[in-house]
Amino acid sequence: MVSIQRLPSSIQSSSPKPRVQKPEATPVTPQPTVVAKAVASTVRDPEVIKEAHSQIQYDQPEGKSRQAVDSYMGVMHHARKEELSSLVGVDVYV
Repeated sequence: MVSIQRLPSSIQSSSPKPRVQKPEATPVTPQPTVVAKAVASTVRDPEVIKEAHSQIQYDQPEGKSRQAVDSYMGVMHHARKEELSSLVGVDVYV
């Protein structure tokens, strides 16, 4: 056995260590979370769902305004598309 200076020598006892009995694990049933409760109590009436869908407002304009915004965005991202096509070597059509 090798000993290192300034460290206490290890003492090995010949008596076995007393074993501590662990309490038996009882199966714990998880309680549902707030989200799980909300999902479980969703609206099941199709009329209410249809009414909610009819009241949804999207953040994009409709009609000619939408076409104009799409055109402006296409011009704005044209340089980025050219850069990607030159990196990959494949023409990108969006």
